[in-house]
Amino acid sequence: MRETGTIAAASAPRPGGELRAAAPGAMAVSVVVAPQHSVLALLRQAASGQAHGAPAGLLTGIRDALRPQARFAAQWFTARGWATIPECCVPISPLADASVAEQAARLRDILASALTSELEAFDGDHHCQPQWRAAAEQPRRWLHSMADASLDTWAVAESRWRAAGPLLDREIRRIGTAAVRGGMAALLNNLHRGLRYLDGTFTFTSPCDPSFTLGSLDPVGPRRLVLVPMIAGDDMLLLSFERPDVCWIGYPLPCPRPGAQATVDSALATILGPVRAAILQALRQPLTVSGLAAAVHCAPTTATYHLHQLTAAGLITRLPSGTTVWVSRTARGDELVDLLSA
Repeated sequence: MRETGTIAAASAPRPGGELRAAAPGAMAVSVVVAPQHSVLALLRQAASGQAHGAPAGLLTGIRDALRPQARFAAQWFTARGWATIPECCVPISPLADASVAEQAARLRDILASALTSELEAFDGDHHCQPQWRAAAEQPRRWLHSMADASLDTWAVAESRWRAAGPLLDREIRRIGTAAVRGGMAALLNNLHRGLRYLDGTFTFTSPCDPSFTLGSLDPVGPRRLVLVPMIAGDDMLLLSFERPDVCWIGYPLPCPRPGAQATVDSALATILGPVRAAILQALRQPLTVSGLAAAVHCAPTTATYHLHQLTAAGLITRLPSGTTVWVSRTARGDELVDLLSA
């Protein structure tokens, strides 16, 4: 895999699992809680000063913890917005359980020519920052510095990852439920608010700048899709679709909303989240946005936000009628509610 795309992810290795959707011919999906992906994204946020939902104190702690030898690599993560970074930043496959220390050791063992080749390939990539090419002048130093930066970032973030253990366990169960109960497409459309999935292909549109889109990424095809939950902020996203055997997505670890515990354990809420599950269940007949908001006990603006996500997932339709908008479930939405309410 030549490149890793990042918008704008912390951890110790935990068991992952391979899940296959029940439908014949459906894609194979694995969930892996891999520390290096989160470390990489946290380092990017700390270096760029652009927090994508990560706590400011955590990012400040990472910046302060970077030793002088780590700052050589960190300086190349300062570009804001979308960025393309070398795939060797995550040297061990996401299919393998690997600690940050093991990833750092592998970084030190990578041939300098491998990094140079990746950076040279950036010349034709309009998402690549020009300063990355400067790392090609000292590839061995950069690889060792990146190893140090990974370890320094992990030293600050490890306790936060450990505390997230119960949420990571819940996320593994959520993905397993979606896989075996036919809700994988809905789950993939709820990984990140800018990411959309349809028929084996993902697209990304920036939630903050709708004019920026990556268009269709390479189709998943017969490759395994690896999902990597991360704790580095609600807007963080890592994408890699270049490998011939596997593609992976690092996405924000979902956190239950306060007061949502009563519905959080249902199968539908496990996949979609409690608010969107409640919206789908309330749509036994068409409702207006205001009527729907009242039915699920949330503000109309909150309901509108979730309706955007459900529309993108193909689970509802919205039909304007004068100054009123009527909301209805689609056939796919009906099927999902029936399946997960059985």
